[in-house]
Amino acid sequence: MPASKHYRVGRWLDKLGRGALSVSAYMLLLMMVLMCAEIAARLFFKTSIQISEEYSGYLFTWVSMGGFLYAQRADRFLRVDALRNILSVRTRAAIDGLASLAGAILSLILLEATWDTFYSSIVFETTSMQYSETPLYLPQIVMPVGFALLAIAFLHTAIMQTRAALGRGPVPTPLQLDDDYGQALHE
Repeated sequence: MPASKHYRVGRWLDKLGRGALSVSAYMLLLMMVLMCAEIAARLFFKTSIQISEEYSGYLFTWVSMGGFLYAQRADRFLRVDALRNILSVRTRAAIDGLASLAGAILSLILLEATWDTFYSSIVFETTSMQYSETPLYLPQIVMPVGFALLAIAFLHTAIMQTRAALGRGPVPTPLQLDDDYGQALHE
């Protein structure tokens, strides 16, 4: 794939990561409203809205999956940098490329597992055991989609880091939001 296509894919993934983070923030607010409504219903009316725990769990999963893509693109997944930071830029890029390839493989394994669960819910028309009887494929679709996007993002990073390690391109710069001042320095 020509380098210009790699950069277009990177820009697309960055844009998707920002969007996923924004949607995750709104879902987190929705989860908070849902939990506050449940607390108010129990406190003032001695009743329950019946769906708060179930839907908060779904929203939490969606928030997490949305945050994973941004975290990958922004180089925000947890790692220990003590040894990594003393390596040369090209050696660091090679190691980061291998780590990204491992992340892609793990994401593909998780994609396959979550796809099986999602597909089984469709085939068997599984619904939740809660009051809402939500068809489970609806909240489950976010996981295979999220892991597919995460695998693509990790593969893209692996390619870009490998190109940098071989001296065929610059070291990729992580995605950064306009007001994101906590990013570690990168060479």
